[in-house]
Amino acid sequence: MTGELIAILAVLTFVVSNVLFRKTERYASPVFINFFRTAIGTLTFIVLAVILGIFTYIFLLPWNLWVITFLSFLFGQVIGDTAYFKAQKELGTTLALAISMTFPIFTVILSLIFLNRAFESKIILSIVLIGLGIIVIGKSKMKAENKNPLDSEIHPQKLSYHTSFIPIVYALIASLGWAIGLVIIDYVTNQIDQILVTNGISSIISNVIRFPFALLILLLMVWRENNFGNSKQNIYSFRKPSKTWFILLIASIIGTSLGAYLYTEAAHTAGAIVMSLLASASPLFSLPLTYWLNKEKITKYGFLGVLTTILGVIVVII
Repeated sequence: MTGELIAILAVLTFVVSNVLFRKTERYASPVFINFFRTAIGTLTFIVLAVILGIFTYIFLLPWNLWVITFLSFLFGQVIGDTAYFKAQKELGTTLALAISMTFPIFTVILSLIFLNRAFESKIILSIVLIGLGIIVIGKSKMKAENKNPLDSEIHPQKLSYHTSFIPIVYALIASLGWAIGLVIIDYVTNQIDQILVTNGISSIISNVIRFPFALLILLLMVWRENNFGNSKQNIYSFRKPSKTWFILLIASIIGTSLGAYLYTEAAHTAGAIVMSLLASASPLFSLPLTYWLNKEKITKYGFLGVLTTILGVIVVII
């Protein structure tokens, strides 16, 4: 049960931070948002490892585990998160989450193949319930936006069958990237525990290795964006309003400094499959938050989807 509770907290930090990041999209591109939050995460985990006196532990690990750890972040943070932020920019938080949170399906398949996880029948029921809830939430969101003729002026994420194709692809790329990254994290943290014979610090150690590598890649992506992006758009500039910087900082601390630790620890204690199933309940948290902070509407069908998703979460916890 402890692992499941950590997973729920990890999901909550993820949703809150993404709702906040959405408020910065006028001045910050998806790549820059991911770069900034990764920089904050890198600083956080290095300082934490030094304070706890475990920083040198990373040098006790074999190089091949370093490579595998880096791959987890490459798929999860660099590819998955960047693709998600691109999808969220066009689709809105709730719908982007609804599509990208199909990643439990990929996680279950990968875990059964590569981690030799035991199969439980309740996982199928949970996937079905959560999947139905996500579909209902997504469709209710699409109908609500398309009913309002002024929505394209108020909310740039207004959908059409033609314009939504690319962001939907981005959301699915995020789904697959997160699934691969989560399964690798599950494997890595268990390997670290076996090698160092320690409990409770494998999540910190793995993040100390993962974040700097991802930061370098994202730094190159930001440099390319600043040099080859549209010069007429201030979204690519480092000159941003102080309010934007403040929101970026708060969202990064919540979603990356705290969230990345909880996410990694949940993958370690609860397992990749359970973590992914609980993470798929993100629309449950995003609906009230996006309505309150970003004025995204909630319909009765949206609430129906939320209730179905809650039931799916209960199934996997009990």
